Amino acid sequence: MADGMGPNVTQVPSGSEDQVPGGHTAAPEETAPEETAPEETAPEETAPAGREAGTLAQWAGEPGAGGISCGGWAGLGLLAGLLAAGAAAGVSLWLRRRRKQPAPEGLLWSGSVSVEKLHEQGARPGQQDCFFVSPAEEGAGLLAVVADGMGGLSDGDKVSQAAVSAMAQGFYYVRGTPQQVLLQLAQRANGAVNQLLGEDGAYRSGSTLTAGLIRDGAFHYLSVGDSRICLYRQGELYQLNREHVYRSELYVNYVNGEETLDGAAAHPKGAGLTSFLGMGRLKYIDLPAQPVPVRPGDRFLLMSDGVYNALTPGELSAALDQGAGQAAQAINDAIRAKGYQNQDNYTAVILNC
Repeated sequence: MADGMGPNVTQVPSGSEDQVPGGHTAAPEETAPEETAPEETAPEETAPAGREAGTLAQWAGEPGAGGISCGGWAGLGLLAGLLAAGAAAGVSLWLRRRRKQPAPEGLLWSGSVSVEKLHEQGARPGQQDCFFVSPAEEGAGLLAVVADGMGGLSDGDKVSQAAVSAMAQGFYYVRGTPQQVLLQLAQRANGAVNQLLGEDGAYRSGSTLTAGLIRDGAFHYLSVGDSRICLYRQGELYQLNREHVYRSELYVNYVNGEETLDGAAAHPKGAGLTSFLGMGRLKYIDLPAQPVPVRPGDRFLLMSDGVYNALTPGELSAALDQGAGQAAQAINDAIRAKGYQNQDNYTAVILNC
């Protein structure tokens, strides 16, 4: 475990077997909560209905500037919503700005972040991944979000877009500590998805969610589902977040003497999600007690399962070992070289510190 990283950090072994990419499924019904989401989780500012298809243009000329990109219906309506949010932020930004906290002792990171993005459809008929990267703002930090619509359910693209849109727009309004900001944004995302699906729509569709926030010299993160957040530091790849999959519950059953170890590892539903946006009331979120202090040369990677199911940890590390601005292309080249006929959508956001 690297010095200064939170308790959830797991070093990814470099010798894992290559896996054939696949899609998401929900966990077996007996593991899923029956509750539906309460209405009060819906965000106050919701995206207007009837958005047209398209991809929002990226911001330019700002440190760490990014943008939002999705398949499907987000497009121009989302652009209008974010521009409106940006205008509102210009009026209210003074409410959020505060004196920057001093960097932790011994931290030599300059504070600059460059962003690389990879967003490909793969062999799927549509794009169900969606991502967002904010411009860096004084006092607010830089936010990156990746959501992966569940291919095993209907309208996964709309669900991931609703979630990312809610977080992107909410970033201009919410205030508080980094943990509080991430929790409020996750509440908005969950509320937007529940509103989209309606009272009887739980489990009809779904999406994972990962969010990373760099602020005051530290990386804070939150996740739901099985999209991953990793740190590449000094040649080692670490997975930061826990995945919410049925296999984890099977391992608990094994420890309790209710399941065999081989049975837990090989269960056909082991990769099913036990917590995801679209189930109404979330069962789990992953939010560490402490952030990861940023060091010079750190690379934080948010990715959908289309990336880590296609490449081994060793192949990912080799791509991330490329120079700044080249890692995303190296990941894309490595995935394309596999030539999988059922390659899932794949999305990655890399924050180079």
